[in-house]
Amino acid sequence: MQNNNGKQVEIGKSLHDARVAKGMSIDDIQKITKIQKHYLEAIEQGNFAELPGDFYVRAFIKQFADTVGVNGIELLNEHDDSLPDTQSEEYADEVSKDDVNSRVASRSREQRKDSFRKAIPTIGIIVAILVVVCGVWAVVVHTNSSSQTSISSSSVSVTGSSESSISKTDNKKKEDKKSTEGKTTIKEVNATKYNVTGQKENTVTLKATGRAWSSIMADNKTLFQGSQNSGDKKDVKLPADTKSVNVSLGNTQGSKILVNGTELKYDKSTPLTTQITLEFSK
Repeated sequence: MQNNNGKQVEIGKSLHDARVAKGMSIDDIQKITKIQKHYLEAIEQGNFAELPGDFYVRAFIKQFADTVGVNGIELLNEHDDSLPDTQSEEYADEVSKDDVNSRVASRSREQRKDSFRKAIPTIGIIVAILVVVCGVWAVVVHTNSSSQTSISSSSVSVTGSSESSISKTDNKKKEDKKSTEGKTTIKEVNATKYNVTGQKENTVTLKATGRAWSSIMADNKTLFQGSQNSGDKKDVKLPADTKSVNVSLGNTQGSKILVNGTELKYDKSTPLTTQITLEFSK
């Protein structure tokens, strides 16, 4: 890489000029890509040795380029001989698949929307049937209630039974509420965003199944960043009242994310960097 320092500076300058032309700051690029600021500055200066490892040089450059409007694939191909060849043909294939995977994911979402729209008439019929059934049930209940109130000798018993039923219902609701307290619930909003509820104190755990670089930011404050080897585990306890957490992964397929011990099932089809957003509420 030292023999290619001039070409590295050329790559960094082209990305710097593109960013300036876009009117974007380094902080803007960091917010979008979730790549740490000093890594972005190192790329612009052509100092690739400052990056967390050769594996991430191409990934970070491509993400930077795409963000400032430069075709990342073309930039990598143009300077291929001056960049570390850590993945050979396999790496090039995965980078080429990046845009394809994005288009496939977008097409899948559209297909799900079309399926839902086609199902709307059927749902409408089911709702109409339920309305009719509920109407008939209400008439039957009202008729039985009128018959019961006409028998004065049983009114006290009915009242006592109703109060007992209400008491049992209230107790069941309290028990159900207690049984759900303290349990973490994770709901997918989209492919990279999840809502987490259930606990006042939360912990995010990173497990590596291969060499992986990752970082965790809580409400825009960095809590952890660094490399992990296969088998490594990092527990990060979130500050109280944390609202939003951004998890950046440098090796999507070699990483696992757990929230309070519950594994997050996120899309691992993209082998390069991935950003996951966790929104927390009680």
